[in-house]
Amino acid sequence: MTTSTLFDASYAKRKHDLSSLVVDALRPVYSIEELEALRVDPVNPAILSQRSGRGFVNRDILETVLGNLLECIAPGSHNALDPQDRSQGLEEIVEELADQLYAMIAQSLLAAGEEEELEDKALSSTFALLWELPQLKERALWNRFASLTDPAVWDSYLVNALGLEPQKLALLEFSNRIEDAIVDRDFEPYRDFLRSLGGDFVFSYQMQLVMSTYPGWRVLFYHDVAHSLTRSGQVPESHRLERRPVPLLPRAIAELGGRYYQADLHPETRIGDANFLDHPHRGITTGQTGIIGSGCHILPCTLGGMSERVQQRHPVVGDFVFIGTDADLFGPVHIGDYSVIGPNAEVNGLVEIGSRCHVGSSVVIGTIKSGEKRPGRIRLADGVRVGDGTIIENVSELDLIIPEKAEIPARSHITNDGFGTPRYVRG
Repeated sequence: MTTSTLFDASYAKRKHDLSSLVVDALRPVYSIEELEALRVDPVNPAILSQRSGRGFVNRDILETVLGNLLECIAPGSHNALDPQDRSQGLEEIVEELADQLYAMIAQSLLAAGEEEELEDKALSSTFALLWELPQLKERALWNRFASLTDPAVWDSYLVNALGLEPQKLALLEFSNRIEDAIVDRDFEPYRDFLRSLGGDFVFSYQMQLVMSTYPGWRVLFYHDVAHSLTRSGQVPESHRLERRPVPLLPRAIAELGGRYYQADLHPETRIGDANFLDHPHRGITTGQTGIIGSGCHILPCTLGGMSERVQQRHPVVGDFVFIGTDADLFGPVHIGDYSVIGPNAEVNGLVEIGSRCHVGSSVVIGTIKSGEKRPGRIRLADGVRVGDGTIIENVSELDLIIPEKAEIPARSHITNDGFGTPRYVRG
């Protein structure tokens, strides 16, 4: 293939054959209403195939591509319906998306000097991503659903429409029902709960509110696209589609996510679904080797690294973890399932926090290197509660173990007694 055009006859034939397979896989995941709402913005192939100087991608076009992908996983959420527009069939939409993605990926490969077998590599990566659209659509749905844990989805319009008294609203334990729905992967019981309040429309309204005005699920979708482009290996049930990590483009997508939403999610961070990024515009940062589970509620925070080595150097966060505003987690920290990290807390170094722990606000937990000695870990067993303003530090080479269900008073200062047992300096 020459670099003068990306779209030759060979590409057109192979694209058409692969598009047919994707359309067959996609059609069952859309309702009739979604298909009627689905629109993508076309881009002139002559523009797509142009090299963009020393850069690898036209960012204006990339914004269009991401918007079109977002429209495919949540029809009607991005591209407004114009009554003058002719309807687009699913086949046409998939082929248009294929052209746009293929051009972005091919340009990235060319910029990295990979001209050999360019068509094979770019086509394979393009359709590996398109093949994942049903899974991406499902993940985005659960990310939107997780946002219903925000009490603000009970806005003044909804409360007025239901005629709910403030006292009754304050007693509703909707967050537990949402968590149960995520665990069971079934939000019908939550819908039944809403119907019991007298409104069949409540669930649809809340989901529409999130889709229209909440940024967290959108930046998570950007991350899903970028992350998919970093993966390798065969795509299951896809007629031998092979993933290859794409150079440059995943980082460009992450950068756009940061520009739009101030959430700097590294494309190689592994993130589950049904997560609620709360007020991400105040800044959320993740790193390359980080892992975040499912069902988490994360406010603006930093999940950063401390090592310059190419190793596990970012936090590993379990399922249903709450991380408060301005919390800082640095290094290979492990946070167990259902734990809470309070606002302004700092956890750094070789720290393992068990499941169902509660770390209060402005707590500092960290390992400290003294000279050439590598400090032991700090291990909080399951169910530990750490009061506000506490400091837990370990300079000893032995692990410091906080026993199961320990209650540490506020403003305590704890160190290692030299035998792995906590010593209270004060508290």
